[in-house]
Amino acid sequence: MKRLVMLFTAVTATMACAVQQPLIMTRPASVEAGGLDCVRVTLQRLGYMIAAGDRSLGFVRAERMRTRQAFPTGQLITVTDALLVNYIDAGTVDGNLDNVIQVKVAEVGEHRDRAPAREAISDAEHLLNRCGKI
Repeated sequence: MKRLVMLFTAVTATMACAVQQPLIMTRPASVEAGGLDCVRVTLQRLGYMIAAGDRSLGFVRAERMRTRQAFPTGQLITVTDALLVNYIDAGTVDGNLDNVIQVKVAEVGEHRDRAPAREAISDAEHLLNRCGKI
């Protein structure tokens, strides 16, 4: 019985650590959607502010502040959701014939150990649906 409890504790701890990592989502890009222009417009429509970006390097970093309840106190705190979008041209990836959009979703700031919020993950999925191939 002790082994079962220890195994359950180890699996639970491992899952908790895995969930708290930034989430990376990738999809082939839709050339018709306009590449980084589509990414920038979509991020702005979702309420994100472009914090950094470089067209020649193919990336955009966007952030949006929101409030949430801290656990276990229930106190309202302000957090920042960050989406880092890389647009990778087909010519730069060996063996890949499609352009690729990669989105890294994270919660940044003093609460870096938290998993990305459902809202930020949903925003990343919306971005990929709009600017990527389904």
